[in-house]
Amino acid sequence: MMTHTNKRSTLKSTLAIALSTLLVSGCAKYLSPKQMQARIIETTRSSIITTPRLSSLSKTVLLSSGLTQDDCMADFEGCLTDLRSAFFGDKITKEALVLMAELHYAQALHLSEQAQCKPKLDRPPINTYYTNAPIDANTQALQKQAHQDCLMAYREALYQTIALSYGYLFFDDLAGEQTSHAIITDNDIRAQDLYHIATNALIQEIYKQNQGAFANAAITDHTISSARSGQTKVSTITSQEHHHAKHIHLHLSDEQHILALKERGKDAISDLISIYDYRLADLQVNSSRAGLGVGFVSSLEDRHTALFSKEQQDKVQNRIHPMGHLLMTAIIQPKGKSLQEVLTTHEFDVHFYNPYTTKDITILGKSYPLSASFSSTYATWLSENHLQRVSLLNMIAKKDHATLPELFMLSPYNPRQKVIIMIHGLASSPATWVNLTNNLLADPILRDNYQVWQVFYATNLPILENRYQIHKLINQAFVSTDPHQANPSSHDAILIGHSMGGIISRMLVSEDDLTKGLDALENMDAHIQDKAIKDTIDAAASHENLPTPTNRSKSITKLLSQTQHQELGDRFSLQPLPQVGTAIFISAPFRGTDYADRWFTRAARRAIQLPLNFTKGMTDTITSIGEKDNIENNLLGSLYLQNGADQLSDRSAFIKLTADIRIKDGIRYHTIMGDHQGLATTDAKDTVADRLSDGIVPYSSSHLAGANSETIITGRHNIHENPKTILQLRKILHKEIGTPNPASKDGSDDLDQANDNTQADDASQVSASTPLADDFMAEQPNHNDSP
Repeated sequence: MMTHTNKRSTLKSTLAIALSTLLVSGCAKYLSPKQMQARIIETTRSSIITTPRLSSLSKTVLLSSGLTQDDCMADFEGCLTDLRSAFFGDKITKEALVLMAELHYAQALHLSEQAQCKPKLDRPPINTYYTNAPIDANTQALQKQAHQDCLMAYREALYQTIALSYGYLFFDDLAGEQTSHAIITDNDIRAQDLYHIATNALIQEIYKQNQGAFANAAITDHTISSARSGQTKVSTITSQEHHHAKHIHLHLSDEQHILALKERGKDAISDLISIYDYRLADLQVNSSRAGLGVGFVSSLEDRHTALFSKEQQDKVQNRIHPMGHLLMTAIIQPKGKSLQEVLTTHEFDVHFYNPYTTKDITILGKSYPLSASFSSTYATWLSENHLQRVSLLNMIAKKDHATLPELFMLSPYNPRQKVIIMIHGLASSPATWVNLTNNLLADPILRDNYQVWQVFYATNLPILENRYQIHKLINQAFVSTDPHQANPSSHDAILIGHSMGGIISRMLVSEDDLTKGLDALENMDAHIQDKAIKDTIDAAASHENLPTPTNRSKSITKLLSQTQHQELGDRFSLQPLPQVGTAIFISAPFRGTDYADRWFTRAARRAIQLPLNFTKGMTDTITSIGEKDNIENNLLGSLYLQNGADQLSDRSAFIKLTADIRIKDGIRYHTIMGDHQGLATTDAKDTVADRLSDGIVPYSSSHLAGANSETIITGRHNIHENPKTILQLRKILHKEIGTPNPASKDGSDDLDQANDNTQADDASQVSASTPLADDFMAEQPNHNDSP
């Protein structure tokens, strides 16, 4: 019989031989130091999780027993017996646990590739070429039994991987020993990875139901709530193994929107996407929390998707969409309080937690952080909606009906969190906020205190119409989630708008009557941009005795005051959203831009279509006051028959009408704008204001007197994607909830200085940011260089 001393000696010799072989083979080909480092790390860190082969340590132990990975897969039980007798004896060590866990997972992967484990067709093949002679009943029975035996072995391999890796992770508590060290070892990482990957595999098989490894399992429903754990036991899955039954108890968080999934039945979830899924593999910015557990995105069957072909919903409530993807983190606990109990248990508890509300979990009396992948639901939502494509189609496609704004909640509604509302710009979509949203989610303080709503609207509609519809939409969202407006979520919301979205955002916090401004537009230069068109209208007015431009304005004002046109008049009455306390405007052309009148932008504007029903309805309204000729060129026509892109011109009637609207007293507002030439960082402040621009919107158009802060960032029109902008937004959001400034070592607030620089009306008083992001922005494609 081999002694423990001989065992250690054999293991050391084997390791020495393996290391010598590696070094000698490495001499055959020259590798740079960096390549050598990468190869060594890859060799020592790789395992069955990342490659088809076992880790180097596991292969070494097998080699010392005269075995290979292929030998173990061919005779798994015999392999385990040889290893126990050669190395592990009666006492179980942590090293033995991680080795056995890796072997069992390798066995699970091996079985999953076997023909016996793959699902069988319950019908003859469609192609008759592959149709064989009917199988006799005895052969069918044998095949069915082989299939069940393979699935049984596969389940057992996953059970054992979970139990063994769980035993390693919580070895000290289960075995009553003290083996943990301050420095994390490769085995620690491998054990946690094995636990997570096996947990993922087992849950995916459960979700497959009749198509997976638990096809013949019995399911028993429960509703057993535990106040201590905040979980409700909802069902038990019982699978018959070789000599006994094993039970998996499913638990859900005690939250209404999660437990409702159980009430809606098995079809409530159309897809269960793991963080290991290829669809989430390429997240450019991944906001996450390290800890224990596997993240899943549960896609609800009845979720809304923004498809261009989908029929437009006229009712406001139907255009408010809760997040259709729920984020959950799962852990699996083998029953038992000792190592022996855990390794021989027949019962497993599967817990699904809401990582937004559960940060830590208790295992064996100790608290551990719960992992979370906060970007996963957002990424899944963006990938299936193709919002940018829908936005462009809404602009240029001929449609009978107007596409009305929609509001998307990016997480389950939380009455205790403030709301951030984001409104995108021209020809854009909520996809433009991906960097900002992910970075906000990555800040644990902001994540705990804010929830994000994003507005999606068709930017071809006149801006006044979009303002009116978005105002109704946001207000209804607050009312429907909190009818009595008593929760913190209904107060001091943050409104963030970029470009055209910034213009709309200012109107959403302004208190003004635009009908008074109609009479002030006494000449047609304010709303007719082509002199030839103006001359034509003047000639027609003289010949046909039509009202003069001034009389037209007055007649429109009279029209809007009439009862039958009250709804149209409401579109010219600006009322601030009562739930909003702060607004942030990014690259917003409040006074328009001449960029909209350049030859190429004018050509692009001609491709933008207004919906037919909208055009007809507005034409009928204008006609009702007797102006049947040149409808598109009168004042009301220029406000409601021009598309949104046209109205961004600094010569448009819309800009003339709204340039000086008044933000309601008490609303805090901040402006952020771009400086694409970097002038504000090199020249004197009092000499650059008239030359500052983000390449599309000049500083003079974005500047607002009285802003709580004004920030100029080196960059182009898409500065809302700029890291410096995101940092400034984080500062503002932290200040709103009274938490320390993330950019300051002492937690001080540096927004006050910017406030001092922007109180005066003089546009030359500028607070310029440092050009930390210059190189970054120079390398980025300019996806959003349209206001």
